[in-house]
Amino acid sequence: MGKRVVLSNIVSRLSVLPVRISARRVVILGLVAGYIDALSFVDLGGIFAGAMTGNTTHMGALFIDGHWQHALLRMSVLIIFLGMAILASLIRLLCSSLYVIGLAIVLMLFAQLAYGSFYWRYVGELIILPALLAIQGAAFTRFSGTPMPTIVVTTNLLKAASGVAGVIASRLLPEKMPLPLAGSILLPTLSWFSFLIGVMLGAVILATQNTYPFLLPVPFLAFLYWDVFTAERAGQKEE
Repeated sequence: MGKRVVLSNIVSRLSVLPVRISARRVVILGLVAGYIDALSFVDLGGIFAGAMTGNTTHMGALFIDGHWQHALLRMSVLIIFLGMAILASLIRLLCSSLYVIGLAIVLMLFAQLAYGSFYWRYVGELIILPALLAIQGAAFTRFSGTPMPTIVVTTNLLKAASGVAGVIASRLLPEKMPLPLAGSILLPTLSWFSFLIGVMLGAVILATQNTYPFLLPVPFLAFLYWDVFTAERAGQKEE
């Protein structure tokens, strides 16, 4: 039984991307997610673009308090997020993550247009920003064999804790517990840290009243597109 577990673990390691590739993607995606979440929280009055747990909590409390308009507003964000996540997952499964990254770049440009509009700023961001993080979360779900979202901080902290526990367990019972996949601790930790840096960067940009806040992530997404394209052309693709 122990040999079978070890063999299965070896086979799974052979089919994953190198950690160095996943690490740079995790950093980029974490930065973008934290940055967009910070901008949405400030510009949309406490609504998160990617933290649906927080939006659901607020929605439930608002319904109970009788603030129906604000509750329905958060419900609309949840519906937009779910719908775009379904669309992005379909694109990834039927085509490639490259198309999803391209869609994210286009939406980022539309977000900038909405930001510069007096009439459409709030409504535009309310629609576009949850859609942006939904397609990011749906397009990239696994890194070097480790399933993890790049927009959910809580989950990634739990993933890192699980990786630490896996290493300890493998030391205590090496005949039964194989070592966790490489990157099972590093990648979730990197995701959390880069998300934090993205949030702080978003706060700085808002404090300086930058005119083009949504153009800043575009070069990062363009590099990500190039990175995925290059890797897939070399036969390195992780589903």
